[in-house]
Amino acid sequence: MPNVTFEKTGNVTGRIAIQITKDELNGKLTEELKKQRQKVSMKGFRKGKTPLSTLRKMMGNQILGNILDEQIKESLFGYIEENDVKLIFSPMPVEEENAPMITATALDDVNLTYDLALEPEFDLKLPKKTFDKLVLNTDDKFLDEQIERMLKQAGENTEVEGGKVEEEDVVDVTFTEAGPVDNPITNSTKLYIDSLSDEGKKKLIGKKVGGKVTLKDLSILEKESTPAYVNKYLLELEDEDADMSGKSFQLVVDKISRITPAEMNEEFFTKFDASGTIKTEEEVRAKIAEDNAAGFNSQGESMANFMIQKELVESHDFELPLAIMEKIQEDEEGDRDMDMFTRGVKWMLIRNKFAAQEDVKLEYEDVKAEALASLMQMLGGQRPDFLTDEFVDNYVSQMLQDEKQREQLSSNAIEKKIMAALRDKVKLKEKPLSADEFNEAIKAFNEENMPAQEEE
Repeated sequence: MPNVTFEKTGNVTGRIAIQITKDELNGKLTEELKKQRQKVSMKGFRKGKTPLSTLRKMMGNQILGNILDEQIKESLFGYIEENDVKLIFSPMPVEEENAPMITATALDDVNLTYDLALEPEFDLKLPKKTFDKLVLNTDDKFLDEQIERMLKQAGENTEVEGGKVEEEDVVDVTFTEAGPVDNPITNSTKLYIDSLSDEGKKKLIGKKVGGKVTLKDLSILEKESTPAYVNKYLLELEDEDADMSGKSFQLVVDKISRITPAEMNEEFFTKFDASGTIKTEEEVRAKIAEDNAAGFNSQGESMANFMIQKELVESHDFELPLAIMEKIQEDEEGDRDMDMFTRGVKWMLIRNKFAAQEDVKLEYEDVKAEALASLMQMLGGQRPDFLTDEFVDNYVSQMLQDEKQREQLSSNAIEKKIMAALRDKVKLKEKPLSADEFNEAIKAFNEENMPAQEEE
């Protein structure tokens, strides 16, 4: 058996040395060559009678490579497992200068050394502070607004004859480049009054069919409009970047349409939920609250997770094997940011210690649920009626048979399970926000916590 020795070279580093003697290698190589001789038929020799010296020259190096791989694997990882050496990374081979070239016909002692990154010892302390968990405010005002919008969408659009443009009308208009110019730009489109800017509303509200407005800058019409948006959607130009500065346009109102909202009745319930499950306004409101809150609340949970992780990483100060980590970074040609790498390693150690203390374990059902969630995400969050339980089960089973997918799903599942357990252990306070407030909070969160992408 190879000789294995271990020594600590620091608080969080160690070194394993493996020595395989020339005699041991020769014995194993000879033994394996004898086995192979029984299978080999070579011209000039009877089967099983090929000289070992000939086989050593022909196939010895390949067999020797397999022997070395097996011996190193068994001795290195066998020692680590038997002595419960807790590692952060895989053992890193130490390159030795002037190491002898070993072949089947020129055997020598093999001496290998591996640097080890050891797990640091530390006490896990959960934060005592209270974390905000943002949730969508689905109060009566919010639900009233959603129902009003849905009733309008389901309503009838009728043309207004002889009337004036009002706050929530839809207006057919034609833009024509003011002249005199050869081949003036012209285009007809629709404008939704409730999507116009305050200045755009002032220009159009109160106009009748045939009413005209001269505009020097079409981008003032709609909220958050841009010259490129104007070129593409209002003028329908092939060149979105065409320079329209200095050009004036005349807008003519061609038609005014007004929406008569639908009624909250059986017909609306059927359109809202084709399954026929929902039959009352209360059920409609509950479903709207659930559907609208899902995405926002998931984002709020992710933000809370991030802040919990950040607090745990920053509140724990323990030694890491930085020299080995820097070597890993160098081997990856500097693609990994060292600060992010360090924080990731700290989080991994904290997370694993918490999981061990709380006995958080990954079960098959967790991975299966993650696979199902991944499938639903690919379907846009909605499950079509034609997707039977049998189809879904078969699809998920196929996902789990793929090793790469299974590893990724397992990693996602255990992370979610650990974070759910952590959220139960720390103090969380729900903070209801409107959709606009929520979007602003997400934007501010990303600007503060997500690294900016470098321009290439």
